[in-house]
Amino acid sequence: MIAELQSRRRTPLKGDGVHLRIASTREERQSAFKLTYQAYLQTGLCKPNPFGMRFTTHQLLPTTDIFIATRHGEVINTLSLVRDSKKGLPLEEIFPYEVEVRRLAGLRLAEVTCLADRERGSACFFALFCDLCRLMVQYAEKIGIDQLLVAVHPHHSCIYRRYMAFEQIGSQREYSAVQGNPAVALCLDLNQIQIHRPPSWDRFFGQRLPDKVLIGQPISEADRNYFLAIQSEMEPMTIIPFLPVSLEEEEHAEWKLAKCI
Repeated sequence: MIAELQSRRRTPLKGDGVHLRIASTREERQSAFKLTYQAYLQTGLCKPNPFGMRFTTHQLLPTTDIFIATRHGEVINTLSLVRDSKKGLPLEEIFPYEVEVRRLAGLRLAEVTCLADRERGSACFFALFCDLCRLMVQYAEKIGIDQLLVAVHPHHSCIYRRYMAFEQIGSQREYSAVQGNPAVALCLDLNQIQIHRPPSWDRFFGQRLPDKVLIGQPISEADRNYFLAIQSEMEPMTIIPFLPVSLEEEEHAEWKLAKCI
C-alpha cells in the first residue's frame, strides 16, 4: 500500500480531506494526465486531442515521479518531478545553456513540470499548492537533488521567487511546448536554501514529512508501453518524440558530460 499524506490546509474543501502522494498506478497517472490536459486546454497551452490527456515523453521515464492531490479518489492537483537523465530535461528546448552549465558543474538537477489543478481561483488553491510542493521538495532533498529548475509564465514567477526562494536564471522566451506562450527559467538551490532561508520557507515547507511518504514510484514497463501506444496515435505536434529505452538502461544510465562549446 502506498503511503499518503493528508493535506494540512486550514481551509479544507467540502467533504472528506484531501490526500497527497506520489502516483503509483496507471489509473493515477492517467487521471493526472487528464487533469493536465483540461487545465492546459482551458488556458491555451495545448491543442485538443481525442484522448483527453496531455503528457510528455519525460513523464514516461522511470526517473520521473508524478505528485498528486486527490479528493474522493479524484485527482485535483498534480505536478511532475523529472530528474536529469540521458534524455535531458524538458526546458532544455529553450534554455539549453542554463541547464548545461549546471550539469557541467556536476550538479544533480531535476525539473518541476506539468503543474495543473482543478481548484484554481478557490481560497484553497495556494495552500494545497504549497502542500504538494512541500512533498515534492522534501522528496527531491531525500534523493540528493542539488537544484530544482522550472519554466513558468512570467506572470507566475513572482510566486516562486517570493515564497519558494527560486531565482530567475533565464530571460523570457517563447516555448513551443506550451503553444508559443512565454516562459522564464527559475532555479531553486536546495543546498543554499539550508543556509539562507526566506521567512516564508519554514512556514510553507519546514515541517518534516515521514520517510514513508518520500518513496519514489517509477513507472512500470507495462504502464509505460500503454501510454507510449496512446502517444503514437496523437497528433505529432502534441508530443515530443524520443527513442524508447529499457527501464534498466535508463535507471542505471550516467549522464556523460558534453564538451563545452
